[in-house]
Amino acid sequence: MSSRMTGGNKYDDFQQFELDSDQKQWQYLQRAGNPFKSIPFGKVLMFLIVILLGIILIVLIIGGVKCSEVNRQVGEFPSQNQIQISQALENVSDKSDLKDIVLQFQDQVTRMEDRVLAAFSNKMTTFMSKISMKIEMLPEPACQNLQCPRYWVNFNDSCYYFSTQEATWNSSKTYCSLRHSQLVSINTAEEQYFLEMESNSKLYWIGLHDLETEDNWHWEDGTDYKTTPKFWDEGEPNNVDDEDCAHFNENRLWNDNKCSVKLFFICEQNSKPNKIPDQLD
Repeated sequence: MSSRMTGGNKYDDFQQFELDSDQKQWQYLQRAGNPFKSIPFGKVLMFLIVILLGIILIVLIIGGVKCSEVNRQVGEFPSQNQIQISQALENVSDKSDLKDIVLQFQDQVTRMEDRVLAAFSNKMTTFMSKISMKIEMLPEPACQNLQCPRYWVNFNDSCYYFSTQEATWNSSKTYCSLRHSQLVSINTAEEQYFLEMESNSKLYWIGLHDLETEDNWHWEDGTDYKTTPKFWDEGEPNNVDDEDCAHFNENRLWNDNKCSVKLFFICEQNSKPNKIPDQLD
């Protein structure tokens, strides 16, 4: 009875042992074959979500930092532009001041040039007026009259030579005769005016003298002295110190003087159909 019972207990224990062994073996196989099955699925999912949220948070933080930096730069951009614009305006202002100075200088130069040109124009106008008056009073140029020699001036069918060297009255007379002419005789007021203009206030001998008889004046070419116009200067002739020869004085009128004095002289000859050979002074 006791042995049966004992045997029965042993059997029971053996079955229990086998049961326990099989259960443990199955549990071991489960653990060895799929280790994740031993971890609850909810915990794994929760862990993955946490990791994902962490990654998202990190991305958001980095993005926020970058965005903040961009916003800061964008915020500084207007101020930088304002500084640059201000500097540009200052530069423009400086250049504008320099430009004003240049314009003022150019304006002053222009005004000075205008004054110089105006003064020059006035002088030229005056000069040209004088030249025009001279031209109007002069006869036709000698080159237009082939009847007068070179360097002689034509007036009313006569040719006149105005010397460029001085000589006594007698030497002047000789010079003219060698050129087929005589010291000038003045027969009309027109001829006197022509000689006045040409003499230009120089002192020229003319062909009038009283060498033979005092106060008995006569012309070299035989022109009648008494019947022709006379153009003595005031108080002349006065025969001071044997003044027997007449000349143009600085007033372009007649004056008696000593014949030995050296003055310029004027020769006269009638213009002829055939040209007289050129005579050089």
